[in-house]
Amino acid sequence: MREIQSQARRAGQSAQSENDSIAQARTGPRVYENWLALHDGKACLSAEEYPLFTDAWITGEATQGPYRFLNTVPRHNSGLIQPAVVLRCDVHVDFPLPDMTKTDANQYHGGSFPDELAALSSLVLGIRLRAGGATRLFEPGGDPKGRPTELGSRPFVSILIRKEASSWVMPSAAEGTHSLDGLNTLGILIKLAPPDATAVVRAARLYQDALWLVESEPSLAWLMLVSAVETAANQWRKGMEPPVDRLKTSKPRLHEYLLDLGDEVLEKVAGEIAESLGSTRKFVDFVLTFLPSPPPVRPPEGFQHPWETGEIRETLRCVYHYRSRALHDGIPFPAPMCRPPSALGLAIPSERPSAIATSEGGGTWLAKDTPIHFHTFEYLARGALTEWWRKGAPKDSMQPDNQGV
Repeated sequence: MREIQSQARRAGQSAQSENDSIAQARTGPRVYENWLALHDGKACLSAEEYPLFTDAWITGEATQGPYRFLNTVPRHNSGLIQPAVVLRCDVHVDFPLPDMTKTDANQYHGGSFPDELAALSSLVLGIRLRAGGATRLFEPGGDPKGRPTELGSRPFVSILIRKEASSWVMPSAAEGTHSLDGLNTLGILIKLAPPDATAVVRAARLYQDALWLVESEPSLAWLMLVSAVETAANQWRKGMEPPVDRLKTSKPRLHEYLLDLGDEVLEKVAGEIAESLGSTRKFVDFVLTFLPSPPPVRPPEGFQHPWETGEIRETLRCVYHYRSRALHDGIPFPAPMCRPPSALGLAIPSERPSAIATSEGGGTWLAKDTPIHFHTFEYLARGALTEWWRKGAPKDSMQPDNQGV
């Protein structure tokens, strides 16, 4: 968020208020801290407007805390990226300048303040959304209609690159209507602890990238979407099982060895490697704990992915296996899982590849090794992420699945 501060307000600040501003610790993402400031009754200092670009058909409007989502009502054309929403942000926090004497990436997610809101909205609505630069500023004592600006604008290409002209890898992101009324989930953000709010924003940013990549680079989109789930799962597991306990469960011999070296050494090593312990199990447990109900509209039974826990568990293990091979061995996700889902005359696309076996680009896969399409896994991932978010990222009331992975 670009700070908007008038000279008059700067001159009128007392030394005490300056010290308070500098001392303020930014412990959560800016969208979160700004919303909390409004909740605490702090005055609006200024406002900014940003275009939100999408290829989805947007309906309705929404106001969530200090953020208003205004529908520009563009003529919708499938595949055309347009500024369909204008995001108006009231600024309630005068954020201090960063400390330039040390490295600090605690809140870093690779985007700006409006990117946080675009990503969160993308996750909630299941659509592609990107924020452009500020186009209008509302300053204290200035024109009540605001002042146009082009500072920081980021243009977008008008046509979305697609793998196949006649079908989508992720159909629901581009087809149908998407109401901004669904953004009421955003209000739960300020009920979270700061680390949880940060994890939600980071997961949303990865989800956002997955949707923008999926039609042109689906294998990379798979990586982004799995990483989005992992980001949330890491934060969820932290409060459930301390690092030393995780080390004891995953690597009992190493735990015993370090225990002989003293508690300080044990805790130090456990803290350093805890995030890498039981990665597959953590990923699977998170999705199963927050597993959404089956999709409300489904293809015929023969084209459905089974929704029993055991079947979902095996699919999640398979997906995580492909994620690891893609990251560590450079082997992309299987081609059948990266294709648009086959409709085969169906009104609802298949939830899984339907061929008995597939060969493409030097690889061959049996049906059992390609258990799910991207759009079905997106339904699982987004459902789990938003359910975790809605429940305030609970850590003590939810227990992971006890079966080992």
